[in-house]
Amino acid sequence: MLVKAKGTSKTKRYVEVANSLIAEIVSGRYTVGTLLPTEHELATHFAVSRQTVRAALTIMKERGYITRKKAVGSLVESINPSVVYSQSVSTIEDLIQVAMSEVRSIESINSIALDRAMARQLEAPVGSEWIHMSGPRIDARSTQAGCWANIFINTAYEGALETIRQHPQMMISDILEKHYAITISEVRQTVFAVLIEGDMAQRLNVEERSAGLRILRHYKDDQGQLVELTETVYPAKRISVSTHLKRVTSATQ
Repeated sequence: MLVKAKGTSKTKRYVEVANSLIAEIVSGRYTVGTLLPTEHELATHFAVSRQTVRAALTIMKERGYITRKKAVGSLVESINPSVVYSQSVSTIEDLIQVAMSEVRSIESINSIALDRAMARQLEAPVGSEWIHMSGPRIDARSTQAGCWANIFINTAYEGALETIRQHPQMMISDILEKHYAITISEVRQTVFAVLIEGDMAQRLNVEERSAGLRILRHYKDDQGQLVELTETVYPAKRISVSTHLKRVTSATQ
């Protein structure tokens, strides 16, 4: 799947509103079984439109924090919903939204030149040199390891490593854009079915040889240069990947 940049990489306002409300639920301001303020009250509080509030509440409903009923309102259902990632991605901004629910935990960093086997696995040039980071991604809500990530950064961007360490909640591609004033204009995503084995199965707390999804992403700048590679493995029960397709008519080609 190919994802191209659309507009700014700044976080959408409705995502910020959703995250603020989730933080208030987790902190205990809004307890399970109580109602959130009305759409009008939330719009006034956050200085946004009611449409933005509705989009934020939809995110919270999809994540399992609230339910919504007509003539009742938004009812708090949980402060720690069960973790199932659902990735519906059509723009790079959507990738940023997905990443906000995960926090990187880097356990190792090393320099690597890809041999033939690794190059084939990552669909990258043989002999190309990368900075390799490895570790789990921690679900921001449950504090459990939701997946395992291998991240490969073009050695030209080694100067951003300290910023990457300091901001584990930010997408690395977003950090590189800000640090080097580049633009990530294209992301190619490929999804594979895999079996999770050995140490990774133990770290992700799943049975040996259980089903999983391996997601490979290639990030390219507006010159077509490969900036970053990520290889992420999720247990099958913890993620779904949704692709939204529209028919292209002659008028839009």
